[in-house]
Amino acid sequence: MREDQRPSIGIALDSGGAKGGAHIGVLQVLEDNDIHLDIITGSSAGAFAGAVYAAKKLGDLFDIIKDMNLRESLGYYLDPVFPTSGLLGGKRVRTFLEDLFGDLKIEDLAIRFVAVATDLLTGETVVIDKGPVVDAIMASISMPGIFKPVIHMDRLLTDGGVSDPLPVDVLKDYSPKLSIACNLHPSLPSRFNKKQRERILKTEKSVLKQDIDFASVISERLIKFMDSQQILEGIRPKVVSIMRKINSTGEKIKEAEFVNAIQEQIRSRKDKLKTILDFTKEGNKDMLNIFEIMAISTNIQQYQKNKLMLSIIKPDVVISPEVDYIGTLDFTSTMHALEIGRKEALKAIPSIKRLIEEKGI
Repeated sequence: MREDQRPSIGIALDSGGAKGGAHIGVLQVLEDNDIHLDIITGSSAGAFAGAVYAAKKLGDLFDIIKDMNLRESLGYYLDPVFPTSGLLGGKRVRTFLEDLFGDLKIEDLAIRFVAVATDLLTGETVVIDKGPVVDAIMASISMPGIFKPVIHMDRLLTDGGVSDPLPVDVLKDYSPKLSIACNLHPSLPSRFNKKQRERILKTEKSVLKQDIDFASVISERLIKFMDSQQILEGIRPKVVSIMRKINSTGEKIKEAEFVNAIQEQIRSRKDKLKTILDFTKEGNKDMLNIFEIMAISTNIQQYQKNKLMLSIIKPDVVISPEVDYIGTLDFTSTMHALEIGRKEALKAIPSIKRLIEEKGI
């Protein structure tokens, strides 16, 4: 399709992490029904799904996700870094994308494709419609707080969902004759029933009472040890060296008490550390981990943004898979999301075909 040619059919794909599997199902159904897209705009998960489709790699992706287990799904993105600007570095995600797309450029895709990201320093929505596909996707999927921001186009970019989760406005700029939106946030998150909400609240209240600042406890104990001026023979040189840096007078501290203090704190916080690394629904159902809190907060924001966007810009067809129960990082549920996307897309096919006929596309 020529750059100046008005596209016939376009689709905007919502952000949503693992919920984005629904996009794959929607795109499959459109293809199965000979509904050919001319342009795709996508934010975050929508950018990834859109790029996969535009690059004609749906089959390759399906082979990867159909039998994916938890260990494999974590392996694609879990590369913790010292948390300065994000908990995960994103190198494994980039490697996965490079294996899938190689050095493919957006300009070379069979279908016009636009990824959406957010400039972290200006707050602007950034449209990426040229350059390496991998760079565009990395910028669009870098969830704030989880992945480090990406430098691209001389900008510091973060997840497209921050500023424009459902980019129907970007799609409108290309003036397609028929516009479709796939909204992954049609309702407020309802993942927890009343009993679950009550248990979570009870657990959080209990944890709050027991929550002790780790650094403060250790500092208090070290001061106590130093004040006691008790010396234990056989203190390891490394421990002495560390303690001397803390205590300028060079007084020695009981190694056993120091080690015991650390071990006690580690034991007391074992459950909390476990929940931080608990990505799945099968873990502690009565406590929200840090990833869940960030993801749920983002989902609420995206629901509100999508609701406002769709009240201002009305696509011809809106497909709304109900996938709010799927966690943002729960990629083991991608196939479930895909099937829900297929079912919702099938419901929309009659309307889409009718509009195609009415508009003479």
